[in-house]
Amino acid sequence: MKRLALILCVAVFALAQTPVRRGEFRITAASADQAGPVRHLSGNVTIETDTFLLQADQADFNEDSQEILARGEVRIKVK
Repeated sequence: MKRLALILCVAVFALAQTPVRRGEFRITAASADQAGPVRHLSGNVTIETDTFLLQADQADFNEDSQEILARGEVRIKVK
């Protein structure tokens, strides 16, 4: 699975190396950059809620549309 997009119902912000809680989301990544409303995450990206865990090599989060585009090796575990 090379690409995967998820529509999320809650806005999420990500910071490199530090788990961040925004609503129900916990996000980590080795690095993060912002370009307008899009936050680019790379390196061991994890996005976790009480209901799922997403792991990817890279992911982009659009704060306006609340969409995540995950790339590379992508895994989703439903809890």
